[in-house]
Amino acid sequence: MERLTIQIPEKKSKLIKSLLKELGATIEPDILKLTKEFDSRGKTDEIPTMDEIVAEIRAYRAGK
Repeated sequence: MERLTIQIPEKKSKLIKSLLKELGATIEPDILKLTKEFDSRGKTDEIPTMDEIVAEIRAYRAGK
């Protein structure tokens, strides 16, 4: 299986993702966006615990 990374405009994201899923593609979460959200926590001086990282990932995947 090949891995392909594409950037989709926000306005077309849902449409493109649904079409790709219908064609059998696997959509992985946008790691860069997840990283930016995690960094925007405002805690730059602390190293997060594994529990915090897991909680942030679950919240992101849940669409929060």
